[in-house]
This record gives sequence, structure tokens and C-alpha cells, in this order.
Amino acid sequence: MGDAPREFRAETYAIAAQEHVTVAVELYTWQRHALAHYVGGLAVECMLRAFKSRLDPILDERHDLDRLARRGRFFDGASEQRLPVIAARLGEVVTRWDNGHRYRSETALRKFLTSRRLFAGKGDLLTNSSRRIVNAAVEVVTYGVEQWKSL
Repeated sequence: MGDAPREFRAETYAIAAQEHVTVAVELYTWQRHALAHYVGGLAVECMLRAFKSRLDPILDERHDLDRLARRGRFFDGASEQRLPVIAARLGEVVTRWDNGHRYRSETALRKFLTSRRLFAGKGDLLTNSSRRIVNAAVEVVTYGVEQWKSL
């Protein structure tokens, strides 16, 4: 993959993460569930890329959120109490997100979620899944911003 383009510095990714997570919440509110899924995961990916590119500008992890978190040492500042919570929220995003969501219609996203057996709660599958990924993204990005400020 090589170095990230010059305009994509660690700080750029951190700011984008905050902007994207705000948009993900808005999309969920507007019941645009497929886009809320994608943008929520994208916000998390941006935050993880911020941490990774702060240490190493070469981003060869593609869209592997777990690898980005490990290689960016994302969890290093987490307290013993907070670590399992944030790790679980990241796991929620990893389970529900795919970079291919940017191409999916709501029907296609429903098929994706069904194929992964992600039936959560009563009511509409897309609404519930969208709420879960967006809430998880908000928590992960919020944690990332807090940690970023202490670097």
C-alpha cells in the first residue's frame, strides 16, 4: 500500500472520525440505515488510522479494524475497567461493518446481516443493527478522542 497521501496525516484522520460519527448519528436519526452502518464503521476506521499513522505512516492494514487497533496501540491508555467495554464496542463494529457497505442498498445490507446471523432485539433488523453499530462507533470514537488529547 505504501505511505498515506500527504494530506492524510494522523490529525486529519482524527478530525474526520469525529465528523463522520456525527454524520452516522444523523443518518440513523433519518432512518438511512445502510449509510449509517457504513459511516459509523468509517468513523471508527478513521480513528484507528489516526492512532496507527501517528506511529507509522505506512497503512497496509487495508480495512482490518482489529489490526489497525493493535498496530496503532489504540487500547494502550485504557484503564482495566474501560478496556473490556471499549474492546467490546470495537468488536460490535467489527462484526457489523464491512467496507463494502458503501455499495450496499438497504436490501443488500439486510442480506449481509442475515448471512452473518446478526439478529438483535425485537423489531426491524436494520434499525436495531444500525442503532448498535452507531452507538458502538460513538463510544469508540469518544474514547479515541479522549486518548488522543492525552498523547
